[in-house]
Amino acid sequence: MEKINIEPIKTEEFDEAANLLSHAFILTPFSSKVAGGQSEKHRRGLKMGFKIMIAKKPGKVVVAKINEKIVGVMRMVKWPDCQNSIPKGFERIPALIIGRGAALRLFKFRSIWKKHDPKQPHWHIDPIGVLPEMQGKGIGSQLLSYFCNQVDMQNEAAYLETDQEQNVRLYEKFGYNILETEPIFDIKNWFLWRPPHNGT
Repeated sequence: MEKINIEPIKTEEFDEAANLLSHAFILTPFSSKVAGGQSEKHRRGLKMGFKIMIAKKPGKVVVAKINEKIVGVMRMVKWPDCQNSIPKGFERIPALIIGRGAALRLFKFRSIWKKHDPKQPHWHIDPIGVLPEMQGKGIGSQLLSYFCNQVDMQNEAAYLETDQEQNVRLYEKFGYNILETEPIFDIKNWFLWRPPHNGT
């Protein structure tokens, strides 16, 4: 595969990055359940939500590129900003695009995630996604390596959530351990913690 470059996102790339995340996440059972389906209308709702998350919420967003094409996106947030309040306007997106039910599901699962979030310093990945046709080619692993290197240089802990069992195995290879699990909308969610590494 061609060389992958990981770099901070540019303002003009917000739309492309949000579009990528919406295509990646609409395919997962959990995200499609929250959105209310997998139609183009539901995907557009996800895209708008991701764009606000990238542009308005705190954190650092990086993109993985091949020949200037974005093939992966990752947002890194330092506690306690990882579970801060939803920015103004975000709460109206699901209700306006795909109905009140999606808004209620969004707030329910975010409140459950917030409950599990460790109340101690850490870095949080939320979200990480790879272009669907490029999945399985190691792009997610390279983004994770980038993240872990950044965290290790600061000798800090890390945390994330996932509803994909195959992702759990990948995260474990990077030093994450399962803290808890909980079904949300009848779909199992894993909450994982990576203790501080000294970066050596």
